[in-house]
Amino acid sequence: MSFHTDTIASRLALGAFTPEQAFLAAVELYRQDSLFAVPAKARAIIARRGADTPIVLLGRSDFGGNLVHALRGKARVLFVVDDFRAHRGEQFHGLDYISSDRFLEMARQDPDLIGVNACRFDYSRRFFDGLCRDRGISLANFEQIVRAFDLNAMLDHRVHDWGAVIATRTGQYQQLARRMADPYSVETLYSVLTFHLTCNPEWFLNVARPYSTLYVRSGLFAFDTGEKMVDCGASIGESTTALMHATEGTFARSWMIEPDRINVATLKGFMRKYAGTAQAAKLSLHAVAVGDSAGLAPFEHLGYHGGSVLPPTRAEACPEADYVAVERIDDIVDDAPTIIKMDIEGFELPALKGAERTIRAARPKLLVSAYHRSADLLDIPAWIDTIAPDYRIGLRHHTEDRWDSCLYFY
Repeated sequence: MSFHTDTIASRLALGAFTPEQAFLAAVELYRQDSLFAVPAKARAIIARRGADTPIVLLGRSDFGGNLVHALRGKARVLFVVDDFRAHRGEQFHGLDYISSDRFLEMARQDPDLIGVNACRFDYSRRFFDGLCRDRGISLANFEQIVRAFDLNAMLDHRVHDWGAVIATRTGQYQQLARRMADPYSVETLYSVLTFHLTCNPEWFLNVARPYSTLYVRSGLFAFDTGEKMVDCGASIGESTTALMHATEGTFARSWMIEPDRINVATLKGFMRKYAGTAQAAKLSLHAVAVGDSAGLAPFEHLGYHGGSVLPPTRAEACPEADYVAVERIDDIVDDAPTIIKMDIEGFELPALKGAERTIRAARPKLLVSAYHRSADLLDIPAWIDTIAPDYRIGLRHHTEDRWDSCLYFY
């Protein structure tokens, strides 16, 4: 079957196709022209106007905040559209909010204006897509702008453009697909990868499961009574709470590992709720990060899901008080776990290496986030196979945005 740019980029008029066929077609298009997924109108404006390109962000999101900073000196980011905040006199990363009506008026006055849809959720994303499409306004999304302006060097690794890595390691992704234990995992893998090549969320939306299914409702295996979970990246207790619900309170243990001091305070309150109950003795809190060796690490304490170990480029500016202790999982657990869950902002592979003894001895189910770094989908299974090659491997995507693709080893 033959594909062309418009069908792969839009995910329309494809007819019958296999996920692998579409993936390979997207790889070939990317290799021929890495900007193939950037809308032609936006691409022409950016090529002609460069750093003078006028941009308005559509919707308030973390993605938009990344662009405000990354585009400085590369484009003119003017406003943020949010009808609910437009009349409050508030700002978003130093930019004024405007209404959608004001945005439409600006677009009529300047046909080079590009609306950038950086929304995280499908409903909001579709609203702004329709707003621009129906009026002929130039539109791009977060991923397309990152690629068009080559922003990886200015961005956190968690929002990088994966295109180059996928096009370079295509054969390894195909090998991983053959290693997957079920057809849904294969389709999910190719759909997530094709999204990263085409910048079109429709690819992963067709395989996405609700966020509430993360870890506990993968459809790959059932939880049992007596489960013992190492909860790496315990955050505010969502995963441990999910374990409680999934086992109807019959779990045996949760080691909650969380270095972010804001979350640690929340988790202490979480544990107080269970004081005097049978669950209290099952919970322990470890205010450390996990890695492949003990030590200290510079950390950004943001609370909820945002905190992370700082990259070397930002480590020098980190106050001593913000450093966190790093320990190996092998040195934390005092019993054989049945589950190790990890969502630690791109440091999953070092943390797994620090659990090698535990994995070899206990062979727990591994629930590992694999969306923070472009190579994690390859490098994590490859390392696991060196110590436990008999694991079955599954993959699920659990949100309606680019986050929460999770590898399951069971």
